[in-house]
Amino acid sequence: MGGMKARREALTGNMELGDLVMDDKIEALKEKLDQLMRDAAETAADLQAAQRGTRGPVHFSQIEAAAHAVGCALSSGIQERVVREAVADVPQKLPCPQCGQLCKVKFDRRTIHSTDGPVVVWEPEAHCRRCRRDFFPAA
Repeated sequence: MGGMKARREALTGNMELGDLVMDDKIEALKEKLDQLMRDAAETAADLQAAQRGTRGPVHFSQIEAAAHAVGCALSSGIQERVVREAVADVPQKLPCPQCGQLCKVKFDRRTIHSTDGPVVVWEPEAHCRRCRRDFFPAA
């Protein structure tokens, strides 16, 4: 839907070509995600059925709990990816906020507990030998 409007605006000169390309990319990514979510739902349902076997009827709360667990795992994975990309932009050396000396940045592995479960993050930390202080650059 947004793709047609973007194309119309581009043809009438109300939108830059870069905006049109970005709009198409976003639309394609949304469609890809929709398909992956449908595939994941089918696979998760098949897994539940295989795990349940022939044990008789299943209560809806069991279906819901299993589906929620899949959603939480997806959420944690998305969070890890976004944090990993943010940290990738942190330079290897940064100036000390106090004296300005360039200091090496190291990355410490840490697990945080989001509402959807554990998320592994790499936290940047630098140490200034001159000031004898640690500082933590924003990722």
